[in-house]
Amino acid sequence: MAQHIPETFVDELIDRLDIVGVISERLPLQRAGHEYKACCPFHDEKTPSFTVSPQKQFYHCFGCGKHGSAIGFVMDYDGLAFVDAVSELAHSVGLELPQGVAAEQAVTDQSKPLLAALEQAAVFYATQLTGNAEARRYLQARGLSQDSIERFQLGYAPNQWSDLQQHLGRRGFSDQVLIDAGLLVSKGDKRYDKFRHRIMFPIHDRRGRIIAFGGRALDDNGPKYMNSPETAVYHKGRELYGLFQARQRQRPERLLLVEGYMDVIMLDQQGLRAPVATSGTATTEQQARMLFQTTEQIICCFDGDRAGRDAAWKALQNLLPHMHDGRQVGFVFLPEGEDPDSMARNSPQQFNDLLQTAVPLSELLFRELEKDLQLGSAEGRAALVSKARPLLQRLPTGVYRDMLMQQLQDRARHSLRLDGGAKSRSNQAARAANSPQHGEPGTTAMVRTPLLHLAALLVQQPWLAADLSSNDLQVVAAQKNADVVLELIDFCSQRPQISMVKLLEHWRGHAAEALLHELTGWRLLAEAVLDSGDDSATAREQWRQTARDLLLRMQSDQLSARIRMLTAAQQQGVLDQHQKQELRRLLMDKQQLQSQPHGSKL
Repeated sequence: MAQHIPETFVDELIDRLDIVGVISERLPLQRAGHEYKACCPFHDEKTPSFTVSPQKQFYHCFGCGKHGSAIGFVMDYDGLAFVDAVSELAHSVGLELPQGVAAEQAVTDQSKPLLAALEQAAVFYATQLTGNAEARRYLQARGLSQDSIERFQLGYAPNQWSDLQQHLGRRGFSDQVLIDAGLLVSKGDKRYDKFRHRIMFPIHDRRGRIIAFGGRALDDNGPKYMNSPETAVYHKGRELYGLFQARQRQRPERLLLVEGYMDVIMLDQQGLRAPVATSGTATTEQQARMLFQTTEQIICCFDGDRAGRDAAWKALQNLLPHMHDGRQVGFVFLPEGEDPDSMARNSPQQFNDLLQTAVPLSELLFRELEKDLQLGSAEGRAALVSKARPLLQRLPTGVYRDMLMQQLQDRARHSLRLDGGAKSRSNQAARAANSPQHGEPGTTAMVRTPLLHLAALLVQQPWLAADLSSNDLQVVAAQKNADVVLELIDFCSQRPQISMVKLLEHWRGHAAEALLHELTGWRLLAEAVLDSGDDSATAREQWRQTARDLLLRMQSDQLSARIRMLTAAQQQGVLDQHQKQELRRLLMDKQQLQSQPHGSKL
C-alpha cells in the first residue's frame, strides 16, 4: 500500500466513489452500452478508445494502454501524488482522513484562508487592470490579446501602499492571513502591499488554484520581476507557470519549457503549445517529474548566452532521472537578443522552424562533457568516463540508459560497466537470454505462459484464489519464477470478496505493480461470455474452467519436461530401474491428463 493510507480506508473510499462521476468532472463522457467512452486525455486521438466501466469501477484506453481506478485517474490527470489524490477524493465523498494522515494534511486545512485570499487578490488585480490605462497600454504594446489576458487572468497592482490590504480587510481577511499568503509585507510595526505598480501574473497549481503571483514592474523602481515568497501553498521549485492552462486542453503532444511569464503567454497566443515556465529558478527534479506526468516530449528553450546554457545544463541534469524509455527531450538555444516572446510575436514561423532543430538531450550531454577534453589521448578519454559515469548512473535502468552507456564506451574506446545499469555488449546479450521474453514475470515483454494466464485470471477475478486446492498450489510452486503468483494467490485467498480495482490499489508500490496492471488488459474469455457479465453463473463457471485448464496445462508441461529428460537418458542406456518405473508412471499420468476435458482455448 502506497505511503501512509490504511488499506481499509482505501477500500471504503473506492466503495463510495463513482468512477464515472470522477472522470466526467474532468472529461466529457458518452454512454456506450454498459460503459462510457471518450477521446483519451493521455494521448491524441480522433476516434474514442478511452472506456470507463461503472461495473468494474475501472478505466482503460485501448489506444495508449492507460488504465486504473478513480484514484489512479486523478493522479495521472491532475498530476497529484497518491496521498493528495486520496485526500481530494475522500473530501468529495465526505470521508474524513485517518488520524495519522490528517496530521499530514494539517497544512492543507490551514491553507484554505490563504487560497481564498489569493483568489480574491486576483479578482482585485483584474479589476484594477481594467481601470488603469498605463497598464493596458503596456500589455497592448507587448502584443497580448484580450483573450490571453483573460485566459491567464492578468491584472494590475495599483501604485499605492495599502489598497489591497484595505480591500481584502473589508472582506474579512486578517493582516496575518495576507502576510502568510505573501500578499502583505511586515516590517516592524509597518505592514504594506508587497506588489505595487506592477502587471500581475497569477500562478496556478495543477488544480487551477491561484497559489502565488509574479509581478512585472512598470517603472524602474525596484526589481524588474518580483515573485511571491515561499508560503504554505507555494513552493516555487514544485510549480510550473502555465501548466494548468496547458492541461486545460487535450493532453499536449509536447511541452515547451521556457523562462518567462510573457514567453508562456505569447507562445500560447501564437498557438505554439504548450508552453510552461519556471518561476525564476533553475529546473528542479520535482518540476521535471511534473513535466513528464503531462507528456512524453519536452523541448527546452533557453537563451544562447552563457546564462542560458548554464540553465540548460542544470535542467538536463534534473531531467536525467526521469528519462524512461520512450521519453524525448530536446534543447533549443535562441539567437542573441531574442527570447521566445519576441520571436513568437515577430516571426512565429521562424520560431517554429527553430523548434524542429532541437538538440537531443544525449547529444547535448556528450557535447558538454567533452568540452576542453583531448579525446585523442587516454587521459582525455578517462576524464570523459569520470565525468559521464555519475550522470549516466542517474538514468533509469532501460534501453535508453544502455544506449548512452554504449555511446560512452564508443567515445572512450573502452569496455565499461555501470553498476545496476548498462553493461558491456556481452553482458547485455547474456541478460537478453534470460529476459522475460522467456516467460519470466515482472515486465511487459512476456510470452503468455500458463502461469501468467493464471495470474491474469486472479487479477481480474480475485475470488478464484479461494477455489485453488493444495495440489493446485503445488503445481504453481513447481513453475519457474512463481513467487509473485504464489504471493498473489495468498493475498486473494485471504480476501475472497476483493475487487480488481481494490487489488490494484493494495499492490500500489509493490515490485509487481506494473505486471498486475498489464495483466488487467489480457482478454481471457470469449466476448459473448463477457457480455453476460462477470458475475453471471455462465461467466463464473467459465472463469473456473479456464483456471482448471491452465493448471492442467502446467501439470502436462511439467510431466513432458521430465519425460523428455528420462527418455533421452533411456536412449543413452543410463536409466536405472527406479527411473524406468518413474518414466512408465509419468507416461500413464500424462495420458490421464490428456483424457480430461478442456473448456477453454487460451
